[in-house]
Amino acid sequence: MRNSSPRTLKTVETTCSVIDVLEENGGATVTEVAETLDISPGGAYNHLATLHEEGYLVKDNGQYELGMKFVNKGRHVIDNNILYRAGKEVTENLAEETGEFAHLMTCEHGRGVFLHKARGERGISQDFNNMKLKKHDYLHWGSTGKAYLAHLPPEEARRVVEEQGLPSMNENTITDPDKLFDEFETIREQGYAINDQEEIIGTRAIGAPIENNKALYGAISISGPKSRFTFDRLHDELSEQVLEAANIISVNITTLQNQ
Repeated sequence: MRNSSPRTLKTVETTCSVIDVLEENGGATVTEVAETLDISPGGAYNHLATLHEEGYLVKDNGQYELGMKFVNKGRHVIDNNILYRAGKEVTENLAEETGEFAHLMTCEHGRGVFLHKARGERGISQDFNNMKLKKHDYLHWGSTGKAYLAHLPPEEARRVVEEQGLPSMNENTITDPDKLFDEFETIREQGYAINDQEEIIGTRAIGAPIENNKALYGAISISGPKSRFTFDRLHDELSEQVLEAANIISVNITTLQNQ
């Protein structure tokens, strides 16, 4: 259950927690929701029944699941996101040109949110990339997140790190704030960030920030197996391609803003 603040409504907080439980578990019964959130079965039922009545949930044999109304709402949010509109085609072109997987990311509440993905002819596992599109990543895990954090004002980047923490995905994940901020200096100097198996063992990625008129919108990256993503290729070839993609998206944002 979420921690309440003086300006939040407890009922709404509980409803949001119910939705989270259904998302994380792929559905749940009244009893399962009540036990997970430590609320009464009657309270759990009231929240579930209201969401069901409003069309946000479907029910089958006592099991509640998220309904397609969430998809429609999410699609509306993405379709109206200026970074998605400016970067969707660019992301697809980047994947086609490199033959790898490309990702377009923005940041929300201190976490990375992947707006779009595109798979080149040699792109790695679809399951891996489906997973990335569905979740909110810790920014320090990947190249997009590190590129984004490095280009935030230092005090804001530190606030994000302090609030979100630096949990580890594996032994390569940077969990020391001083080491992470030292790397940010390198990222700013070269204009891009590299993920050296810091999230998934065996994969590397390179990401560049997307900026426009001093505003930071997100980042774009290419990922693939370390056997193809050698450091020579990352620095000599892929860096130019990902930086160019980020620049094109920035120009596209300006065009959209002036329409």
